[in-house]
This record gives sequence, structure tokens and C-alpha cells, in this order.
Amino acid sequence: MDASKFGRIKGDVWVGMPGNTLAPLKQAIANNTPPNYHTIYSKYLGNQVSHVDYGVRWSGWLVPPLSGPYTFITRSDDASELFLSTDATKGNLSSAPVCSLRTFVFSWKQDGRGVSQPIPLIAGKRYYFEFFHKQGGGLGYAQVGWDGPENFFERPISGQFLSEFASDNDWTGTVKVGNIPVRYQVLGAGQDSYRLLTEAITTKATVATDTVFRTPLVQALSMKGVPVTPAPTLNLPVIYYDYNSVTNPEFNWGIPGGDLGVKKGMVNDALTDFTTKDADHFGKAKIGKPTRRHNTHKNRNCGLNMWFKEDMTENSVPKYIQNDNCTDKSWHAAGNLWFNNKYKSHLEFKLDLSQGPSTYVFSQMGNYETHVPETRFRGDATEFFPLDVYGKDPAHMPHNYSFCMELHTTFIHQSGLKFEFTGDDDAWVFINNKLEIDLGGIHGAESAILNLDNLSGLTYGEKYDFDFFQCERQSMHSSSRIVTNIKMEPPKGEPVANWRRDYGSRD
Repeated sequence: MDASKFGRIKGDVWVGMPGNTLAPLKQAIANNTPPNYHTIYSKYLGNQVSHVDYGVRWSGWLVPPLSGPYTFITRSDDASELFLSTDATKGNLSSAPVCSLRTFVFSWKQDGRGVSQPIPLIAGKRYYFEFFHKQGGGLGYAQVGWDGPENFFERPISGQFLSEFASDNDWTGTVKVGNIPVRYQVLGAGQDSYRLLTEAITTKATVATDTVFRTPLVQALSMKGVPVTPAPTLNLPVIYYDYNSVTNPEFNWGIPGGDLGVKKGMVNDALTDFTTKDADHFGKAKIGKPTRRHNTHKNRNCGLNMWFKEDMTENSVPKYIQNDNCTDKSWHAAGNLWFNNKYKSHLEFKLDLSQGPSTYVFSQMGNYETHVPETRFRGDATEFFPLDVYGKDPAHMPHNYSFCMELHTTFIHQSGLKFEFTGDDDAWVFINNKLEIDLGGIHGAESAILNLDNLSGLTYGEKYDFDFFQCERQSMHSSSRIVTNIKMEPPKGEPVANWRRDYGSRD
């Protein structure tokens, strides 16, 4: 099989298209208006686009791994529609969407929305699809997952079952079993795992193109041991840095003159200042820290190099400065202490198979968007205030605001790994010491979706560092939501989760 024909789909993007309904996108397509943004590609069915006010049409071919009924599930911000053909031809595309959303839905199958009726599909056969997504303001996303026979499901549909091409005869080779020719495909299905698609066909002796019968077969091959059900919870160590929101100008509940919104480029592309004092809390020999890239007071980040300082104490915080070069003139005269304390703790992730196989979720988003009829955070009533147990900051406010959090762990790279984050304010993710999610700045809840198959420099089966940093810098709302199937490793000796027990032996 020509591997280039599998693994990604194409997206045509129209930008400068305000609104959150699909109407302007469909009108542009009906008018044959060419896309005004270069063609993009995704290794999953759907993805993020680095614009606001855009519309995108994803198109390509699905190749189901098993024969039987499939249910498709969409999630998006904002509207989306999925159309599916009965075969590989575009002319047989469904006249109505098989599933659709009119407003944003953050979780898969939330309130039963965006879910199709069961659709019978044949293993190894190609089905043409078009997936439309319209995004208004803010960072958008749109993805499609599927539930298939034999408990097969993906969130979202991965590139191993997607193709840019319509050919249905692209086989690795043909062998004979007795007198019956059997052609086969071998598709990667994760670390040390494969799917073998075979098809036996016999034809009439007099007419070679007249098929007597066709028998498809899909087998799962693995070099792993018998898998073990993942643990229901996973605890990962974190460290919190508690700042004073009254006197610390960078963690200030007033934030006068602040430049609000997502600000990329606040930190350098790689971690520096590797330290060892707190590394044992994470089961590591050393841990890296983010450092400031740009010198500017507008984002109130002049002291960013101190936010996660290892030997931080209440007397070690330097004076903060006001001018663009971050070199002189303190913000204001020293008053109360600007730093309160540092706390070692854990985040508890819960296994949530509705979000994907072996997928864990940590979510404290609150319901502060309930003024929107279809809020993405419905039912997640607890906001992210982990330091409330240590007192309110300031005392008359409802919560302990102004804090940072860091998490350091490792993982074994496999295909199909994902990491999704939504929250405020600053958030940075480093994988293999490279910045991969950059959501700096003082802002409301923003989202980023990271597919590790899209990252360069990672080798399947190798171990890599994962480093996550988040700060809450305004006394309004605080939110943090992580959805991931990355098999993060707790420190050695951690009793809550175990790689071999929770994720299966590799013997």
C-alpha cells in the first residue's frame, strides 16, 4: 500500500467570514468562491484553524476497519455538519447531514447532541465525506469521532482510516490461499499494533471481472501482552505558587491598563533553568522552567522568570517594574508581601471513555457561561480554585485568586495520542522540551487541541518529557480542563497508578 494515500485529509478555508452559522460558508461554496486561505491538512477528521471568523470544508475518504453499523459524533465551536456518501463517489453524498451542531459543544455526546443514526459500512471500502465547520470569534475547533462494531471507537477519527484519494484498489499485495487470491492491507494501529485487512475474491472462469463472492476480513495484530483495563483515576503531582492579588501587580485583581487576550510568544520555545530541588516530587532528576521571551509590561509579565522559581519565598520576590524594557521604576512602593507560599499537591484525572479510549479528564470549568443557552461547560459547576483551602485572597473576596501551577511527567509515545486544554489565564505545554501549546496572557477560557502524531521529532516507543504550566492572574473566574489519552507516568513508588497494571504489559 502506498502510505502517502492514507493518514490525512484536506481542508479548504475561507477567512474574513463573520458569524457562527454555516450559511455564509455554504453561500461561498455555492457561488464557487475560491478559498481565500491556503489549503490545510489534518491527520484527524477535523482540527483547529489558526483564525477567527472562518469557515472550513474538510473532505476525503473514510476506510472503516470493520464491517457493521457506525455512529458518528461531532463536537465543534461553533456550527458543524457532516455529510457522508454511500460509496467512494462524490455524487452519492447524502443530501442531509448525518449529524450536525448549531452551537458549540465541547464534550463528545454532550446531551446527546451531534450524534448520527447507525450507518452500515463495509470494512476496507472507501466512503467520501465532507465536513463543514463555521467559527465566529475566539479559537475554534471541530472534530468527528465514530463508534463501530465490536466495541471499536475513536475520538476523533484518526488518519489511519482517512485518505485523500478515492482509489479502492490500493492493496499491499496479493497471495493465494489454495486457488483463491487474497489481497491485503497492513495499517498501523498504535505502538506495536496493526490492522490487517484482507479480501478474498473469486470470479467466474469465463468472465474474470464477474465476481462470484467477496469476503472481507479484518484482524487486529499486536506485539503487546493482554491489555488491562485502565485505572479509574490517575493522580499526577503538581506544585502551586500562591501570589497576593492585592499587592502583586502581575497577579492583581484590578489589572489596570492590562493588555487582555491570548498573547503568544511570552515564553521561549524551550525550557531553561533546569533545577533539582523539587524534581523528586515529580519522580524526576531535574525539571525545567519557562523563561520570558519579550520584555513588555503590557502583559504584566516582567517577573515571569520568577513565577515558577524553585526557591521562591515570601521575601525573595524582586520589585516589579513598569516600563517596556522591564529595567527600572518599580510598579509601586513595596507594601504587603507579593508572594504567599508554595504547595505540593496532586491533580486527580478521571477515566472517561465517552471522550475516547483510555482517556482521562480533569475538569473544573464552573458554570459562568450559563447566560448562554447552550453552555459548553454545563454540569461542571466547580471552578478551578485549588488554594481556597489555604484561605481567601484577599480576605473579603470569595476565593484565593492569583496562583500558578506546574506539572512535570513522562510518557511513552504511541500513535493516536492527544492533549486538549481549556482554561484561563496563561497556559503553556512543552513536549520533549519544545513549546507546543502557547496560550499566554490574561484572558477568559481558551482552548487548544494537540495531536501528537502531528509533532516532529517523536519516535514511537520512546520516552519523552511532558511539562505543563498554568497561571490564574485575575480575580474573576478560574477554569482548567484537560482531556488526554497520553499515558502519563506518576513518580516511582506512586501507589495510585501503575504503568503495567493500568495500561497493559509490553512483554
